[in-house]
Amino acid sequence: MNEIFNEVVLAIEEGLYSVLQRPDIVVLNLVAFALLVLIIKKFLWSKVTTFLEARQAALSEALDTAESERARARELQEKSVKDYEAMKEETRQLKEKLTLEAYKQQDEMITNAKKEAKRRLDQAEKDIEYEILQANEDIKQSIKEVAFLAAQKIVKREIDESVHQDIIDEILQESTK
Repeated sequence: MNEIFNEVVLAIEEGLYSVLQRPDIVVLNLVAFALLVLIIKKFLWSKVTTFLEARQAALSEALDTAESERARARELQEKSVKDYEAMKEETRQLKEKLTLEAYKQQDEMITNAKKEAKRRLDQAEKDIEYEILQANEDIKQSIKEVAFLAAQKIVKREIDESVHQDIIDEILQESTK
């Protein structure tokens, strides 16, 4: 390996010495290089620069488009967040409104049920009072009929008081049956 390294070093040294010993080769190389540059500039440089400029314009346009899309995406995200918050608030308000309406309907139903119960109780009390009055009238009528029957029997028989008492007891027993 050392030998290879030494050979490379020797070749480089010989090349450097040859440049100094033969300046015509250096001038020829410089002329060839200048000629190569002129040929490239004349035939290829405009195409290369046009290609590079087009590529740079395309990259700039792509970057601008990406930036505008990023800005648009940011705007859409902000709008979406705002819309979401608005919908969330609207939903909360709707829920609150529906809850209040439900409580209101519940109160109305309870109030109506209480009114209906009170009306039925009042009606039941009126019905009971009417039936009591009717029963009292029936009792009065029965007493009148019993008294009339007793008076008829008493008048038919004018008898002594012990018989009279027996008749009243008999009438009362008949009326209770």
